[in-house]
Amino acid sequence: MANGVVDMGGRRGQVSDSDWCIIRTSAAGTIAVHAALADAGIEAWTPIGLEKKLVGKTRKPVQRRVALLPTFAFARYGALPELLRLSRSPSPSYQCWDPDEKRMVMRGCPTFSIFRHGSIYPAVTDRELDRLRVIEQKGRPVAAVRMIEAGEAVRYPDAGFDGLTGVVQTVQGRWAFVLFEGFGQSAKVDRTRLLSAA
Repeated sequence: MANGVVDMGGRRGQVSDSDWCIIRTSAAGTIAVHAALADAGIEAWTPIGLEKKLVGKTRKPVQRRVALLPTFAFARYGALPELLRLSRSPSPSYQCWDPDEKRMVMRGCPTFSIFRHGSIYPAVTDRELDRLRVIEQKGRPVAAVRMIEAGEAVRYPDAGFDGLTGVVQTVQGRWAFVLFEGFGQSAKVDRTRLLSAA
């Protein structure tokens, strides 16, 4: 999964600030760590699905968010110094703007660590996370998936189009007709599986 590294002494390897570092936490804290990092202004992501659970005496079905990859989250590599500071703190906390109180407030963050291999922190590219993004989209109702629109630059991560980018020509319900680079005509693909090329 790793395509590059940063030496703990600060010497940079083949990484970009737009790559992702790997966050480790408890299974129960996965979504909470993701939310806290995002709240602190650090771009973070973890695949999240929806699970139906029957609750109460009436066995009423309730949907709840669950981590699809428990104990793992990802944060932009450019935030590594701040992530290391937070992860090494005995009581991780960060400052953020509270719109209700109209002032900066301190908030806590669940404990986490940054995955390290020897003296390096492996980097993960956006493309390496594509399969996880597809799994996340498959697990959600179609209404909850961000639908790609005509004119958008996209990637389709499998079915022979892996690594190719294209532009959505038209959309018909669940299907999109995409003109991939090097193809003479549009290909019909499942719109819910398209990923942004940005």
